[in-house]
Amino acid sequence: MQYIVGCCGERGFDVQSVLNSFRDHVVIVNKEGIIVAVNEEWEVFAKGVNEVEPSIQTKGETIEAAVNKALALLGATINEVNVTVLSRPAKSLFGLKKHPAEVLVIKKAVPLIKMEQKKPFNIDESIDLPLDDREDEQHLKRDQSNTDEQVLLKKEGPCVFVQNGRVLVHSEGDRYPFIEPTDNVRVIVNGRQIEERTTVTPLDNILVHVTDEVSASKMDIQLIEQDMLAVLSYEPGKRINRYLNDMQPALTLRIEAEEEVLESNDIEVKKVMKRLQELNVTHGILRHTIVDACRNPSSKDYIIAKGTYPTEGLNGDVHVLVREPDEMSWDEVEKVDYREKNIFVNVEEGEMIAEVISSVPGMAGTDLLGKPILPKAVKDVTVRPGKNVIVTDKKIIALKGGRPQLEWRGMLFKADVMEELVHSKDVDLDSGNIHFQGDVRVLGNVQESMTVESGGNIFVKGTVSKAHLESGHSVTVKSNVFSSTISAGKSNIVIDELVAQAKEILYYLDHMMLAIKQLIMVRREKENALQVGELHSVIRLLLERKYTDFRGILLRFVKNVNEHQPILEKEWMTSSARLHSMFIALSKEQINKVAAIKELTDELRQLYELYSIPVEPSCQLTVPYAINSSLYSSGDLVVSGQGIYHCRVRTGNDVFIRGVCRGGEIVAGHNVTIDEVGSEAGSKTRIHVPENGIIKMNTVFEDTTIQIGSRVHTFAVAAYHVNAQLEQNGAISLY
Repeated sequence: MQYIVGCCGERGFDVQSVLNSFRDHVVIVNKEGIIVAVNEEWEVFAKGVNEVEPSIQTKGETIEAAVNKALALLGATINEVNVTVLSRPAKSLFGLKKHPAEVLVIKKAVPLIKMEQKKPFNIDESIDLPLDDREDEQHLKRDQSNTDEQVLLKKEGPCVFVQNGRVLVHSEGDRYPFIEPTDNVRVIVNGRQIEERTTVTPLDNILVHVTDEVSASKMDIQLIEQDMLAVLSYEPGKRINRYLNDMQPALTLRIEAEEEVLESNDIEVKKVMKRLQELNVTHGILRHTIVDACRNPSSKDYIIAKGTYPTEGLNGDVHVLVREPDEMSWDEVEKVDYREKNIFVNVEEGEMIAEVISSVPGMAGTDLLGKPILPKAVKDVTVRPGKNVIVTDKKIIALKGGRPQLEWRGMLFKADVMEELVHSKDVDLDSGNIHFQGDVRVLGNVQESMTVESGGNIFVKGTVSKAHLESGHSVTVKSNVFSSTISAGKSNIVIDELVAQAKEILYYLDHMMLAIKQLIMVRREKENALQVGELHSVIRLLLERKYTDFRGILLRFVKNVNEHQPILEKEWMTSSARLHSMFIALSKEQINKVAAIKELTDELRQLYELYSIPVEPSCQLTVPYAINSSLYSSGDLVVSGQGIYHCRVRTGNDVFIRGVCRGGEIVAGHNVTIDEVGSEAGSKTRIHVPENGIIKMNTVFEDTTIQIGSRVHTFAVAAYHVNAQLEQNGAISLY
């Protein structure tokens, strides 16, 4: 069967086309979008044809601005269009970028003539259609000018195609073709927009909306890093022109518009400078970068202004002049011959131990707004000299010969010279216990029930059996340890306890000061208006009725300070005495002014802040072999020989055991490295490190439990070359 698509005038048909196709099924399309179908029973049907409605998609800072831009481009008024808001203006999460409004504006189509006739077709009536001379002349001219639009289509089976902006459908019996819209067109079939593959018939009214898109260029300048950097962001403007070209017949036709993208760059130096001026940027403008960004615009960001950053100063320091023992890494420790390791370094009387270096203040910078940016405050080192050193003109000088003991705790530097007591025999009932503020060197053994206490280091050449060793710094035992208690870094242990107690005391003092201030505010008086007796009564009532636990905490703190006076700095004793007098003895002489309580609070807070920073792990406990003992070190523990059996170990830093660890418990402040853990017989052993700790074991037997942070793992079977640490998800990783 033959199908002819022809053109006719506004009011009449192309008679010649009808006459030429009198025996066929004829489809005639006129300029107004009228399809006339003549079937085999000579019945005529008229249907509105498929049409492209002019539309455009635009963006603007506001919805109104976007609509006005579209109206100007379409040459239409608001009453002649339909507006769809695609997105409203918004800002990103942190307000750094603005998202414009986006609208779709469709110009309303001219109403189509729709008619449906079912009557016999009369060719004479068609020829005798009433036309005046003028209309007939125009009709003939259009026939002559549009002959090139007449297409003769011959195709087997159903199909659909696009010609001159119209979608034309051909079906065959009960077989129909399909159309499928793409992203850049909107297809309306019988008044309903379709989104997917859809069947169409020759009688369907198919409208295709091809929308041009216009987006204006966007320039934005953000001040970041506390007004130290200005970042220019620019997106060129775009116009996307879309066209619906002719498409070849197909059973399934994907309707897609051709696109032409045109960019427009309107960024100018004066616009950028004006925006910087609006942002009050006066300092650090990089004009050459602005010029380059305007000459070669792209979608990348440009730093167009940069403030002057402050020059940071240097904190104070201490330059140590004496040779200190070399630090060991875990990789090196197996190579160390502990018999030859000399941990004592001596200085002579009058020798300069160290030199204090003053802090160097920094230089202020300037932000983009011209405001000064101050550098971080610098700190000087606080030096706490011991009884055997003196500080003169920033020089730390030894008053006696001995071993220099140096310790860092944040910006606190403690220096002293330890005299050495050498005990050439055993420490037993004949010699008695040893208590010495310097270093102690025992060339024999330490017998059962004996005690050796030192303010410095302890060195024991022989064995330690059922004894007690306590040092202010390091402990080294060259032989074995049996059922003994050894503590290295006792002064650090005490200071850590006092720091924790001072924190509790400060909590109560702050709340008491707040209660006193509230009382003064209620009475509408000044701080110095309270009489001595009134302030004393207020303190007593607060202690008895509100802060009943405070005196107990104070008593424990004062007792701890008194028991360890020899190893503590004088400032601890001073604060302890004032607290006792003011809140335990309730001395009216001490509780005379609110300012006195505030002064004591500030004094204790300064002491707390000074000592709350953990001490650097310089002390070390070193033993070759230990059994049924308690070993504590505020620094490291190094077991250099056979190993430890059923011991309780606590360290502030690392544990390294060259041999075995069978039974007992290890709690380390950092990492643990052991050659062999547990036993084949199933000796229960527990190892605990913090969340950032690592446990390394060459051999680990069953019934060994490791704990990293709060995570626990028990080995059910033996394992070899195990490294354990926490993963990011909090689970223990064994590798």
